[in-house]
Order: sequence, then C-alpha cells, then structure tokens
Amino acid sequence: MSVDIKEIKAGIGLGELKFGMSRDQVQHLLGEPEDKDSFIYEEEGNAEAESWYYDSLDISLEFDAEEDWKLVTIEINSTTHTLNNIAVIGLSKEALKNKLSDLNIQDWEHEELPLDEAPTHELLSSDQLAINFWFDEDAVTEVQWGPIFTDEDNIIWPA
Repeated sequence: MSVDIKEIKAGIGLGELKFGMSRDQVQHLLGEPEDKDSFIYEEEGNAEAESWYYDSLDISLEFDAEEDWKLVTIEINSTTHTLNNIAVIGLSKEALKNKLSDLNIQDWEHEELPLDEAPTHELLSSDQLAINFWFDEDAVTEVQWGPIFTDEDNIIWPA
C-alpha cells in the first residue's frame, strides 16, 4: 500500500495525513513510528503532548491531550515534500517570500532566533496558513504547520 504524504496542505495536513486524525488512524496509515516522545508543555490542566518521529519519511507528528489526542502539528525537513508543488526546503527567505506572495500570502512575520548551535536560526511564519518556516544560513530547513484556528480556542478540523 502506497500512502501519499507529499503535498503540504496548509490547515489540512500532508497528503492523506489530516489534522484531527487519532493516533490509531495515523498508525494505520503510516505504521509504527520509529520513535515517540511524551512531554508536558504546561503544568496546569491537561497540557500533555506526544511526538511521533518517522525519520525514514522525514516527518514528525504531534498529538495533543487537550484535543483528545488528535494530530495537531506536522513537521517536515525534506525536499520530497512540496507546498503548491514547490519544494520549499532549501529556499532562501527572499525566494520563499516571493513564492508566498505569488500565493497571495502577505501576513508573514519574521523573527531572528539565534541559538548557540545555530546562530543564524530564523523563523518566518504566517497566521493565515498556520505555518512556520525555519531557516538556518538563509535556507529553509524545516516546515511546521497545524490546523487553522477560528479564535484562540476553536480549531477548524479538516473534513
């Protein structure tokens, strides 16, 4: 069985992989992840998440307890994945901004986030697409996105 997980679909998922899928549905689609990690991101409430890593597919997925363990975040770092048929990994900030402008996306925000191990670490994000583009040395190294929110608490889950 071949699974289509090539095309980044902002607010929806990655090919056949859709936000809102349960862990069982994802495992049925992709198989057992190569690694898993659980963590608490807020001490109050039910703020627990689980990350699944599919290194052979160049993706990682996050499920959130507050959302009944539904798929809420996808990250990719490979040129095999595309956004509107464009491989974005490796693009410069300027090239990516031009591509986003061509898609009529104008709401991007830029932040410099240097780290000791990555002094040129930067983020270009779009709330309209609920997507983050991570850069090192002026090249996209990772794309991270989730479902679209109508407000702070309500998610538009794909059908």
